[in-house]
Amino acid sequence: MKKIFSSFFVVIAFSCIAITQEKEVPSELIPFILKGYEVLDFIKEDLNSDKLTDYILILRSKGEDTLTFDNPDWDVPRSLLLLIRQTNGQLKLATENTKIIYCRHCGGAMGDPYQGMSFKNGDLLFDFYGGSSWRWAETISFRYDKIKKNWLLQNHFISSFQGGDPDNTTTETTIGRAETGEISLQNYSPYYNQDSSSWKVKVTKTYFYESPDLKSKPKKAYLIKGDIIRSSKKFTNFIDCFFTNSKGQITTGYILKKDLLLLPASKPKAVQ
Repeated sequence: MKKIFSSFFVVIAFSCIAITQEKEVPSELIPFILKGYEVLDFIKEDLNSDKLTDYILILRSKGEDTLTFDNPDWDVPRSLLLLIRQTNGQLKLATENTKIIYCRHCGGAMGDPYQGMSFKNGDLLFDFYGGSSWRWAETISFRYDKIKKNWLLQNHFISSFQGGDPDNTTTETTIGRAETGEISLQNYSPYYNQDSSSWKVKVTKTYFYESPDLKSKPKKAYLIKGDIIRSSKKFTNFIDCFFTNSKGQITTGYILKKDLLLLPASKPKAVQ
């Protein structure tokens, strides 16, 4: 699996996206282009299975390519608009999100991290790639829930590798809806399920996992009873955490929540 994804990264690293130059913007999208923005990308699909064609429209700020890191607006957000076709044939804005699509400079040395979007087997997918000596890639997918009548986060795939040795350094993580809970496209943020609690291991031994999935196999790294960890995200059955040993070495991964005891939050010290 790692070799497959490593080859994918090598190909995508040398690809160049020129989306708007290749696609003519339909006239019915023009009214939805925000002032000061232009079209980065769009797709036309039946996104809610009502046999009517809808759009995902992604907008970028005009002039974002010229911004440098000394500009306070270097990370100006991009807007994602979900446009649903009504029975009268008109488009209506159903959802907007400014946190799904990474900014122009958020890919670091690799340039614009946005690699495109697609709609496959009912899933709306967004692909990203970035980094420098260490590379990263993400695919975020949403699926329309007919009962909830909403687009919910289905899977979040994350991978990273060292550019000089991808075959031996690639790590892959998949976070599914069963662990994230119901996160809508409208409310999605890279900081979903964020948590900063402290936990203590309450069992004799507990292992780290690369993915928060009860069906996945644990890694070799483990903690023992009494070890203290700090969480960064909290899921249904797992805690995304890091552990610092006595030598200052840090181990990260996912630990089963049932093996941990939540510690009381420390109270701030009184000002003298």
